[in-house]
Amino acid sequence: MERNQEQFDKANLILRHLRDELSPLEEKELELWLSSGEGNRRLFEKIKGEQEQAMAFLSSLDTENAWQRIASQTVAQAPANSRWRNTSLWKYAAAISLILATSVVIYQTQLKKHSQTVATAKIEPAQKAEQILPGGDKAMLTSSDGTVFVLEELENGTVRDEKGVRVSKKDGLVSFEIAETGSEQVFFNTISTPVGGQYQVVLPDGSKVWLNAASSLHFPSAFTGRERVVELTGEGYFEISRDIQKPFIVKVNAATVEVLGTHFNIMSYANEGRIATTLLEGSVKVGNGSATKVLVPGQQATIGKEILLKEVDVDEAVAWKNGLFYFNNADIATVMRQLERWYGIEASYSGEKPKKHFSGIISRDTEIDKVLEMLALTRAIQFRTEGRKIIISGN
Repeated sequence: MERNQEQFDKANLILRHLRDELSPLEEKELELWLSSGEGNRRLFEKIKGEQEQAMAFLSSLDTENAWQRIASQTVAQAPANSRWRNTSLWKYAAAISLILATSVVIYQTQLKKHSQTVATAKIEPAQKAEQILPGGDKAMLTSSDGTVFVLEELENGTVRDEKGVRVSKKDGLVSFEIAETGSEQVFFNTISTPVGGQYQVVLPDGSKVWLNAASSLHFPSAFTGRERVVELTGEGYFEISRDIQKPFIVKVNAATVEVLGTHFNIMSYANEGRIATTLLEGSVKVGNGSATKVLVPGQQATIGKEILLKEVDVDEAVAWKNGLFYFNNADIATVMRQLERWYGIEASYSGEKPKKHFSGIISRDTEIDKVLEMLALTRAIQFRTEGRKIIISGN
């Protein structure tokens, strides 16, 4: 799975720099990054010189203004023609601050340097029967004859040859390639990811699909008709190969998304109560059986009895595909549903659900205990673990 690698590589470099853990070679790498852009240097100096502000940020993860606080002054100081205003560099601040929150070493270092008292969040483990790990590349391929392949257990190489189509796997990617020409035989496959799983598939036409946890994609071995039709449950990100003669159609329950060649995300989990299509590039037409609307990049369509369009931050919609949780003023139920799908946990509420909202960016590689610590820093919510059950209550 692709990661926002630069963001977290540099975040970790800065973190280890603050701990005095960098090797001479890594120090040179950090210095090269700092010298490559005025925004990089400004952000580094701001984070390094204002740890108190970073800690204040961590204790107020409930509004978008709060989680932009560290970078806001830097953005305001940038010249009008600076690329800073047109990039997501301020998100480095959120990501780095959240990484800082996971490190007790950083807390201790700042206590020594500044003689400050920093309150850390506590998670009360009633019992911890097993280690809860982040998800990873896990999926099952169900072929036309009912054979099931657990993809993460297979070695790299050819999975099978069937009816002129070669199915192969390499490094968390399964691809379908037409091995013979002229074959009119078509068989259907289903790629499904479990809770705590994700996977990428390359379809016979070269289109790429990333599946989020608890999702499935049903598709043919070859697109032989006048349309390329697949069926999705859960969530998927699509990069569609352009073919003017054959529109690509994604069916999601009663909704459809039709494209020629474009990049878009579809979220259709049943427990989210909505189908949302977010367009990053190109053009798509969405329909609900009685009406259709066309999206332009940066728009999201919520498909129900009506089709509602709105402008959104597309980074939020595809954060999962880039290895991130992206919470933008999300309530605790929304946050926990994402954690349930990725960590395979069960959220339970003791009393009324806390009304606190959360904003921030967290790597999906972060241990669940650390994620809960970050959320608990608001001091308006408590978590208790019982095996794989997380019990949530308000303060």
